[in-house]
Amino acid sequence: MEDVQELAFMNTTDIYRQAIKRTFADLYSVAPHEVDVSWNTDGDNITVRCADKTFTHETIHDDDDDSALEFVSTHEDPVTVRLTNDERLRLERTDLDYLNGF
Repeated sequence: MEDVQELAFMNTTDIYRQAIKRTFADLYSVAPHEVDVSWNTDGDNITVRCADKTFTHETIHDDDDDSALEFVSTHEDPVTVRLTNDERLRLERTDLDYLNGF
């Protein structure tokens, strides 16, 4: 029950962080807590460190597809993070709550 309440109060950053951690953890066979996800101070880059590899996503180059983010690395193939249907629904609810002043 506690997890459901936590999920209800996730913000946009939390939802994306969860999706990024899930994707990289699955790809590199590590636990999600071993995936480090950080946004730079301007919020225009997301950096992921996982399994001694570093990937970057430039948010200023996002297209209209909010459900997929591509992370690139100089030494690895790009990694595409896609939101699950559940994450997409939570993101929509978060956006609606924000618009409604919650």
